[in-house]
Amino acid sequence: MKTKNETGAGNFPAAHVVERIVAALEKGDIPWKKPWRSCRAHNAVTRHEYTGINSLILNMAAHYPDPRFLTYKQAQAMGAQVKKGEKGWPVVFYSSVVKNTEEKKETGETETTSRRFRFMRYYTVFNACQVDGLPALDESAPVATLTAPDEIVQRMPRRPTIADGSRACYNVLADRVEMPPRTAHWNSAEEYYSTLFHELTHATGHESRLNRDLSGQFYGKDGKYAREELVAEIGAQFLCQAAGINVPQVEENAVAYCQGWARELKSDPQAVFYAAAKGQAAHDYILGVVKNTTGEGES
Repeated sequence: MKTKNETGAGNFPAAHVVERIVAALEKGDIPWKKPWRSCRAHNAVTRHEYTGINSLILNMAAHYPDPRFLTYKQAQAMGAQVKKGEKGWPVVFYSSVVKNTEEKKETGETETTSRRFRFMRYYTVFNACQVDGLPALDESAPVATLTAPDEIVQRMPRRPTIADGSRACYNVLADRVEMPPRTAHWNSAEEYYSTLFHELTHATGHESRLNRDLSGQFYGKDGKYAREELVAEIGAQFLCQAAGINVPQVEENAVAYCQGWARELKSDPQAVFYAAAKGQAAHDYILGVVKNTTGEGES
């Protein structure tokens, strides 16, 4: 039996979220650069932490003091009620279905081909601040386990060479990350590690690791470059969150990057799904998180 994975295209009901992100980027504001909570966004009923695009939306774009989210039905089941006029946030759940087809060969034998189609389901969730009648947030509940920045760097499998350089960059041909030394004029240790995480996320795209297309070059309009920079930016923020560090927006080229990302998301709103998924994959690779091999799960 042959098996083939295919990804089905679908509608995009979360367009208003992309519109919010694009509007912020066009103003030179990077929404995922906002400070986040030590307790990550999670479902109020299952306690499941959101990842990928869902983490990007709920942890870094929806700025609520309460990390709990739940669906309208989940709120009702708890005897609570979503406040009138509140708008929810879309979350994504990936699933798959296998379809078998039979083909009769010239020999008279029948060959069965199995195709796995992946698709996305969308759910709308509301933050606890948008719901009346929920129990108060348990401030004593354990927060997410944090990992020291140096440990994150050391954990990375097949880690590239990290060498001193005049500027921060990833050299894909040499498979080498270059960083100004820690003794250079960094504003803070947090800024240093945020930049290092950005370059290490680029390095996960090497053919020996996660094998992304790193061929794009930046001429102000190059979509490949904008998309890979978005992957590295989001991946770095996921790693910063794992380390419990927040870094203000300080990049010299922030405005240029914002304009490139805004153009990319306008031309292809699904690009934010790609970048969030690849950024999450880079985070998981560097930290050695075991992947879900079933083809199903939350983004």
